[in-house]
Amino acid sequence: MAAERILLERGAPVSVLRPSKVHGRRARPPREWVFVKRALDWRPCVLLARSGSGVDHPTSAANLAALVQLVAEKPGRRVLNAADPDAPRALEISRVAAHPGHHWQEVLLPDDSPSGLGDRPWNRPSPVVLNTSAAELLGYRPAGGHATTVAEELDWLAEASQSGPHPPGLEGGYFSPYFEYEAENRFLGRLAG
Repeated sequence: MAAERILLERGAPVSVLRPSKVHGRRARPPREWVFVKRALDWRPCVLLARSGSGVDHPTSAANLAALVQLVAEKPGRRVLNAADPDAPRALEISRVAAHPGHHWQEVLLPDDSPSGLGDRPWNRPSPVVLNTSAAELLGYRPAGGHATTVAEELDWLAEASQSGPHPPGLEGGYFSPYFEYEAENRFLGRLAG
């Protein structure tokens, strides 16, 4: 924010854009991998913490590009949130990301479920939704909603996964807590009990 203030205080026609959870082909990290990999691994169930209600507003690269083009055509000093026109819940994102043709049973976990079980990048106790009304007043028209704009990333992830267990650059680290299949299997076994 300090850098934003310095730029804006200098009086130049600078538009500061604030995106959230950017998705698109070659996104880093491609958060949808937590669902795409599960589909590619033919997991029979997807466990979702907080009953899949978590919301952390995504921003597609295509929608961000549309806003960049708009502010380039209409220079001015402003701060604009950049986000998709919809803010899907984790449950909705899981359904879109399963698009390689795999179907799973959704297990919606209550808030008191074991820690970490069903966790996802969008798992928030309170929704994070960006207000994009200032961009809309300026004339911003998004390229599409989340389900439409994320499709290219999903295809890329499915293609890239054919080169090994992880698409290049996605090994370990960030994603490892999301693939605790053994803990999930134990939990599901107790449910089936």
